Amino acid sequence: MDRFSEKSLISLGDYYVYGLIDPRSKQIFYIGKGTKNRVFNHEKESLSSSDSEKLKLKTILDIKEDGFEVEKIIINSNLSEEEVFAAEESLINAFNYVNNVGLTNIVAGHHSKEALSVDEYERIYGAVLLDEKDIRHKILVIKVSKFYKKGMDEKILYDTVRGLWRVSKEKVKKVEYVFGVYNSLIVAVYKPSAWFVCKENKDRLPKQNNVLTPKTENRLFFVDERYEQGLPLDENQSFYIYKSIAGFKLNKLAQNPITYLNPKKLW
Repeated sequence: MDRFSEKSLISLGDYYVYGLIDPRSKQIFYIGKGTKNRVFNHEKESLSSSDSEKLKLKTILDIKEDGFEVEKIIINSNLSEEEVFAAEESLINAFNYVNNVGLTNIVAGHHSKEALSVDEYERIYGAVLLDEKDIRHKILVIKVSKFYKKGMDEKILYDTVRGLWRVSKEKVKKVEYVFGVYNSLIVAVYKPSAWFVCKENKDRLPKQNNVLTPKTENRLFFVDERYEQGLPLDENQSFYIYKSIAGFKLNKLAQNPITYLNPKKLW
């Protein structure tokens, strides 16, 4: 079957949410929204894009090569545009929260927030809000929401926050503390001991960035000697950690996750 009958199309309404299932494992590997015959289009895309790097299309090709057909389910139908966006986001978030379910969706839906345990939700959205008078040092804020994972190892978090960044060497020299921020919550506070140009200090690169490209070789990263020596947070770090900066106007551009904060004003 590669399309719905006219009668079924009428029953589906304006929008619907669907899932693609791998018959070999009986697991949903993709959640989508669509109209009319959208649910059937993915297989057609895979046939014309055999070299595609998209995990979804690769999964479809693997299923077909093993002699199976992708199973398709309609999860909800007769939805408005607003309802279908909300339903898709909610389902993707719920599936992604379950560790043993790996969706091939590239993004989690429009304006979507990930699913959180009640404890995590309270920690983020119930956190004490910092305001301008609380910022007593020159701060570099680095948004790590894209990379942060629940239960993330501290060393991996450290390497994630410390680089590689496209920043001014003269400007970061003035930075006293670096915040690693996840959904406005300060999840890490480091005190840079020094900043380095990547190509000049390859032996100290963050582990996930040990292969440089012409694009990244001139970027900077920092080291926090106190952290690397296993010393406890200082008084200022202890003040800032696990508080929220939701009240500050941070850089909204995904391409540049960096904002500078100065006492009482933005740099």
